[in-house]
Amino acid sequence: MWDNKEVVRKSFSTPIDVSELFAHIPMAELTEGSHGLFYTVIFSSGNENSSAPPITVTVDKTPPVLAGSKDPLIFPPDLLGNKVTARYLEDHGNKLPATVPTYDLPKPGDTIFLYWETSPVGSLLASEKTLTQADMSLDLEFDGDMIVDSGDGTRYATYEVQDRAGNLSVLSRAQTLTVDAQPVPLLMPSVEKSLPAGGGTGTLDPLLVTDGAVVVVPEEIDLQPTDVVTVYWSGFVASATHETSTPIEAGGLKFAIPSTAIPGNIGTDRQVEVYYTVTRTGRKVETSEKYSLTILPIADGRFPKLKCDQAIGTGLPTLSLSSVPAGADFSITPWVYVKAGQKMHMWAQGVDKSGVDLDFDIFVERPLTPGEESGGVSAVLVRSFLEQLKVNEQFWVDIEVSFDEGESYLNFRRENVLLVE
Repeated sequence: MWDNKEVVRKSFSTPIDVSELFAHIPMAELTEGSHGLFYTVIFSSGNENSSAPPITVTVDKTPPVLAGSKDPLIFPPDLLGNKVTARYLEDHGNKLPATVPTYDLPKPGDTIFLYWETSPVGSLLASEKTLTQADMSLDLEFDGDMIVDSGDGTRYATYEVQDRAGNLSVLSRAQTLTVDAQPVPLLMPSVEKSLPAGGGTGTLDPLLVTDGAVVVVPEEIDLQPTDVVTVYWSGFVASATHETSTPIEAGGLKFAIPSTAIPGNIGTDRQVEVYYTVTRTGRKVETSEKYSLTILPIADGRFPKLKCDQAIGTGLPTLSLSSVPAGADFSITPWVYVKAGQKMHMWAQGVDKSGVDLDFDIFVERPLTPGEESGGVSAVLVRSFLEQLKVNEQFWVDIEVSFDEGESYLNFRRENVLLVE
């Protein structure tokens, strides 16, 4: 029964199949408005039973009517010139807020569809929201990642509203926006006193930065007061690596690299990767291009030379075996980039009385002590080794030092000595 009028009748002469317990209301009866619906069962005995009272069915065929003349979306006043930039998205939590103009009678169950397209046709869904009793707000958001992924250029933002009955409004007029939100690569940093070699590479003379290096972040990068810049000096070993977020001067773009992070990177077979990151609002991190820096070798002539304390003369000093009853003393003064903990190797070489090569390790992989850092290194070449050497022949003592935790060694200048009785 539809509005107290019979519109469908079904008769059953056999046990009823529950799948047949339905009825189609004729389309002619589905007019706009509220209707009463119930059914009556007439038994074979002639008795009747009704499902009354009727339930109310509301037929809604009218789509939502958009505000004004299909008014477009409303964007915040701070979206100047309707231009969406990377900075704008960062400042708004990687979202682009938008408001739907109040249309005719918003109701819970209405769904708003947002579109973001290169042509305003309403086919590329960007976001949607279903109104509820608890949230009848017409405020929505476009996702920042979606905006960036869709590219820069002119974009059209439109919307539609669908009511709970499934009636879809017309497409709104488009709001035209200009997008310039693609991440701009952060420019490569530089290092003071280094020589750029092109292609993002350069060289640095370590003797120019014995007090430490300075990394310079380009002024051209777009920094905001809340941004955090972190500089990375990524070296060959941990002791040759440094990271800092503290500029030399507050608010500046120069960052100090301690001298201890220099020598472990010396050598043409290794490079320091120098770069920086910018942590934006919302903890979004951007990484700059890298500057691959080669720390040039130090010529051995720039290192001190071993000396035998008991040897006399210049050029080729002479050591008398009789003058060293407890062994010969060898020493070297502190060198550039000297640091406690550096590993050292000192050894002697010569020929024995039969002309056979003879080697002797004075010490191997011995860490430099704090006292030696300032006072130099001394060691004794035992007399027993000297006694094995052929007299009136040269022998020599070498020392090498590791600046990279023992991965490699730099050889200093040796001391050649003529041994006599």
